[in-house]
Amino acid sequence: MTGGRVHASDQLRVETMVQTAPNDPGDAAFEAGRILELCREPHSVAEIAAALDVPLGVARVLVGDLVQADRLIVHHNDPVDIELSVLTRMIERVRSL
Repeated sequence: MTGGRVHASDQLRVETMVQTAPNDPGDAAFEAGRILELCREPHSVAEIAAALDVPLGVARVLVGDLVQADRLIVHHNDPVDIELSVLTRMIERVRSL
C-alpha cells in the first residue's frame, strides 16, 4: 500500500481534517479511491485509518500522497478549535482501531 514508506508529512496529525479537492476526477484505484470517496465530506486522518482498517501510519502516508498530488485539501486547524462532535467522532474511530 505504501511502497515500503513509513514516514508521512509532519503536517498530517491524527486530527488533521482532509477533503477531496472539488476538481478531483475521482479515478483512483484501491485505497486511494476509497479515501477520495470517503473524503467528499471532511474526515480526520484517524477516521480514514479506521474506515480503511489500516494503521494510522499507513493512513498518513496514503493521505500524504493524495495531498501532494493535489487530490485532497488539508483543513489546517488548531486541535483546541475542533468542534466537540468532530473530536468525539475521532476518539471513537481511534478506539475502534
